[in-house]
Amino acid sequence: MARKLLSRLLIACLTAVVFAMAVLAQDRAELPLLVIVAVAGGGVLVVLWWLSDVDLTDVLVFAVLFRVALFGLPPSLSDDSYRYVWDGLVQAHDINPYRFTPGDPALVVLHDEPIFDRLNSPDYFTVYPPVSQFVFSFGARFYEGGWLQSYYAIKFVFVLVELLAVLLLARMVPPRWLMFYAWNPLVLLETAGQAHTESLLLLLLVLVIRWANAGRGALASAALACAGWVKLLPFVLFPFLWRRFRWWAVWPGAAVATILALPYAASYVTTNVGSSLDLYAQLFEFNAGLYYAVKKVFLVFTGEDWSKQIGPVLRVVFLTGLPVIYALDARFKWPLARAVLVTIGLYIVLSTTVHPWYLLSLLLLATLLEKASWHWYWLGFASIGTYLLYVDGPYWEFVIVGWGGWLALASLRYGPSTLQALMRKRAQRKFQFIRRYLPRVRKPLAVLDLGAAEGYVGEFIQADEHADVVLADILDMNQTDLRHVTFDGRRLPWKVDEFDVVVMYFVLHHAADQDRLFSEALRVAADRVIVVESVFSGSRDRQILEVLDRLANRLRSGGRMTSEGGQIRVRTVSEWRSFFSQHGAEIIAENHRGQWVHKQAMFVVTKAG
Repeated sequence: MARKLLSRLLIACLTAVVFAMAVLAQDRAELPLLVIVAVAGGGVLVVLWWLSDVDLTDVLVFAVLFRVALFGLPPSLSDDSYRYVWDGLVQAHDINPYRFTPGDPALVVLHDEPIFDRLNSPDYFTVYPPVSQFVFSFGARFYEGGWLQSYYAIKFVFVLVELLAVLLLARMVPPRWLMFYAWNPLVLLETAGQAHTESLLLLLLVLVIRWANAGRGALASAALACAGWVKLLPFVLFPFLWRRFRWWAVWPGAAVATILALPYAASYVTTNVGSSLDLYAQLFEFNAGLYYAVKKVFLVFTGEDWSKQIGPVLRVVFLTGLPVIYALDARFKWPLARAVLVTIGLYIVLSTTVHPWYLLSLLLLATLLEKASWHWYWLGFASIGTYLLYVDGPYWEFVIVGWGGWLALASLRYGPSTLQALMRKRAQRKFQFIRRYLPRVRKPLAVLDLGAAEGYVGEFIQADEHADVVLADILDMNQTDLRHVTFDGRRLPWKVDEFDVVVMYFVLHHAADQDRLFSEALRVAADRVIVVESVFSGSRDRQILEVLDRLANRLRSGGRMTSEGGQIRVRTVSEWRSFFSQHGAEIIAENHRGQWVHKQAMFVVTKAG
């Protein structure tokens, strides 16, 4: 009962926030208070999500109410809507909107219109694709009543379409997750409040994913083509459909894209639009974390502003990163929503301009995946504060807090899984190094992976050799299904010759009592012990090796994995040979690899005599 009452109270608070936003967003002078209210509303939404005590009716009713409350806002936070109205007005005069810049003398007949003086880039060609232009053209039908009527006609279409996306989402995700998108202050402000073209894109993305998940490749392809003609970026998503539907992912989309483009087809379109896109990439910058960081580094080290070069380079990095994402999708069979999220996320990270409304697609996709992508939510809420640039407010503080928090939360979200993937890949290389030295005495081969850490090396041994592998370590860091035994680092709880082979991979240099541990390994090994160790050839090599070893092991274990006694006891190759000889062991094989920083030596030893 108390939980329900708290939820109702929080919904009332969020309602007050939305209506306050509807008042404050009308005047840029009130931007500081608007930011405070909107960010506070984001906090309320997070608590509501955590309580998870809303039903579908509540979510849908308030989703409509909140959008109606913000519908009356003029384009007070963004100048984009003026260009929407202008492009529609140009079309109303039977002129292709891609042919001239607004300031071109050929459009002098329109220069006396009040909307012309409100344009922020009159010397740039329009970059809005055909589907967006259709809506702008519709809005121009109401221009006789003034540009504001045209604006609200366009906004009506946008809000209606975005509400359809909410209704469609309601059939795909639980109310808790639907709420996190439908009541998000950033979403409300940028769709119903400021009427950005992302409102059209959101519905189309939902349709693409819904139809693709239902196996309807042709419809998904057609919807994706429409999305591409709202914002060009979705065109790079077609390879994801190709993997799932082959030719059914190509020809319907190609046909729809061609039909939609025909009304605007002309020889100058590609050149004019491309020139504006190039200028945007080189000259415009806003709330771009990575771009700002790279720019600052170059400024510090060269004393020059590399802005015009950095933007195009980041665009090339994005394009070269796409094949990697396509390969990962094919390799790991990602859900389509995840593949799209990763692609758009990479685009945002590498962009020179990240307006708050650019993040709406990511919030929608996170909702579809039903995963709390806190790094994107954080950046979204913080990005509202970047509007303070318009009133000389603390813009940079919000950029730093937004992207700094994004990096921290993304590291918490993806860091552990990424680290484990890297450790597994590293373990595969480790296994390949020792593979041919494993004995062929019987099947299944009995193996003890001593100092196993995550257990990946043992896992590869078991899979490749059909072995019976047991893991042992002083800490339980096991990430596999193999049996794991924790011991004290000195005494092994197995009888003499219990295993055919004992593998010790980068283990002995961490042991407090190397003599005792190696003797125990030799005792329980019936055939051989395979030891791989980091080695050095000089004092400088040793110092670097010790520092890197400590850093790597703390990272992989969250600080738990340290050398016993706090010391790392690395040796040279000759010192290891002497060590084995002193313990009654005979080296029957030896191999080396690695240069410079990390030199490695492998010794296959057996009981002497």
